[in-house]
Amino acid sequence: MKKIILLFTLLLISSSAFSNEVKIKITNVKENQGKIVMSIHGSKESFKKHIPDKTLILQTTNDEIETTVNLPDGDFAFCLYQDLNNDDTLNSNAVGIPKEPFGFSNYNGKSAPGNFEKHKVTINQDEELVIKLFMM
Repeated sequence: MKKIILLFTLLLISSSAFSNEVKIKITNVKENQGKIVMSIHGSKESFKKHIPDKTLILQTTNDEIETTVNLPDGDFAFCLYQDLNNDDTLNSNAVGIPKEPFGFSNYNGKSAPGNFEKHKVTINQDEELVIKLFMM
């Protein structure tokens, strides 16, 4: 029994030792309109193929939203959009410019969004990120 308790304790310690608490603050939210969809990508391939490692759906109760996610050490790109009409897609015009608010980690809204390398954030400890939503 002592061995089982020791093993369980070691598993708990080891799993928490490799998990980082990432606090994310999303700003410029259109309050009480639709939902925020956040995808988290842990590789170039995940980002390029639009297959997230983790997806979060957040309610738009305020013009700023905070959430927390636990991630292992590594590089991650965070992609967000506010689904104003709740159709589960980022709507865009005929030339591909988003009609709904969107944002990325490491993005200032002054140029076209980039690739994984441009938007990645290295997570190796507890972090706090601020991601602003933009409208074109």
